Amino acid sequence: MDQSLYRTCLVILSVMGMIGTSSAAYAGSPWRRASATFYGDETARETMGGACGYGNLWDSGYGAATSALSTVLFNDVYSWGQCFQIRCVSSPNCYYGSPATVVTATNICPPNWGQNSNNGGWCNPPRAHFDLTKPAFMKIANWKAGIIPVSYRR
Repeated sequence: MDQSLYRTCLVILSVMGMIGTSSAAYAGSPWRRASATFYGDETARETMGGACGYGNLWDSGYGAATSALSTVLFNDVYSWGQCFQIRCVSSPNCYYGSPATVVTATNICPPNWGQNSNNGGWCNPPRAHFDLTKPAFMKIANWKAGIIPVSYRR
């Protein structure tokens, strides 16, 4: 876990302890189906900034654990800063045991109306889709897959 993400998690856990909320009591929302791709390279340099205005994601403490969301998930900006747990499912490109990763929504994946939703228009409504940073994608699946089916929850 990178140091900035570790510090962010430590702060959240500390605050939860101060207000009397047990982290063990939180079970997350139900798992839902979506798809995921990635953009950028292993450095996540191309993912800085984004529609949510966080600027340099390394300086903001998010690092490469971020995602752009399709308009369905983006929900008219209401998903800015939301955390999602994502795991690859039902694909030979998933890593053994379907490990999960947690990402923060920092950008929007705009629709591509020139492409079919099942052939390049991954972010077109009504599709639920995550466009992950390449480092986040590589935590759950082989990057050569390009697109994978995932389960996610908040």
